[in-house]
Order: sequence, then structure tokens, then C-alpha cells
Amino acid sequence: MRNNDIQRIVFSGMFIALVTVATFINVPFPGAVGGLVHLGTLVMLIIALKFGKTYGALAGGIGMFIFDVLGGWMAWAPGTLVIRLVMGFVVGYIAEDSLGQGKNLAKNIIAFIVGGFILVGGYYIFEAVFISTFEVALSSIMGNVFQLIIGSISLFIIYYIPNPFEETKV
Repeated sequence: MRNNDIQRIVFSGMFIALVTVATFINVPFPGAVGGLVHLGTLVMLIIALKFGKTYGALAGGIGMFIFDVLGGWMAWAPGTLVIRLVMGFVVGYIAEDSLGQGKNLAKNIIAFIVGGFILVGGYYIFEAVFISTFEVALSSIMGNVFQLIIGSISLFIIYYIPNPFEETKV
């Protein structure tokens, strides 16, 4: 096994663990009826924007799937796996740029908006079809939107925290 392969495996595991732990950190949301609000979305967006589509998909999908299984949200686990895999991949894919991953603010904003539609729409459809009804699922939308508000912090983190894994050009 080459060093690059080992490095990818280690980073994948580390990012999955970071998302899992961050998802256990719940954020109180006054008046929220549905939609679990946590810091996992923030960490997933940072990983997808800064390190790309593969790490974003793996960290978001698998990390939050593990949280659902361990945290007592088993009914949500299959939906979370698919929704967060797709969201992490799409956000990382859109944020790719010739300047470097996550370096183009306009692309990052577009990635964030598209990812937001995947998050809110994906969970709404999953809940409406597999968990409850379309009417009941409406109550979760505000919690998911609040996650995006928290996740918007990631756009600023991308610009003010350097990537320690990126080669510096001399």
C-alpha cells in the first residue's frame, strides 16, 4: 500500500469521526418542532468545501449515519446516509476551482445553496415518505434551515483558516 493510499484512509477515518462527534453536539433551537440541530453540518461543509467531494461525501454520509445508529435515530439512518453522501459530494464538486478546492467564494456560495436544497428537500421527502406524512414533515424544515444558518459559518472558516495539508508555493 502506498503512502497516498494510507493518507487517504487516515483522513477519511478522521473526517468521519469529526463529523460523528460534531453531530452529537446539539444546538438548542427555540421553538423547533422537528429537525435535529447540531454542529455536524458545519463540520461536513468545511470538509466538503476545503477537502473536496470524496471526503465531503464520506464524512457527511458515513459520519452522520453512525450518529443516527448510535444516537437512537435508527429510522433516519438510511435517509441520512444517502442525503449526506449526495450533499457532501455535490458541495465539494461545485467548490472545485482552478485556484484550488474551496478558493472561489462565488462557487462556495453556490455550493452552499445547492447543498442546502439537498439537505432541506432530501429530509423533507424522506420524512414524508418513510417516517410520517407530507404535512407533518413540514415541521422539520425550520430545524434543517437553522442547520444551514449554523453551517454558513463554514464559508468564513474556509477563508480564514489555512489548509494544513496544502502544499505552500515558494
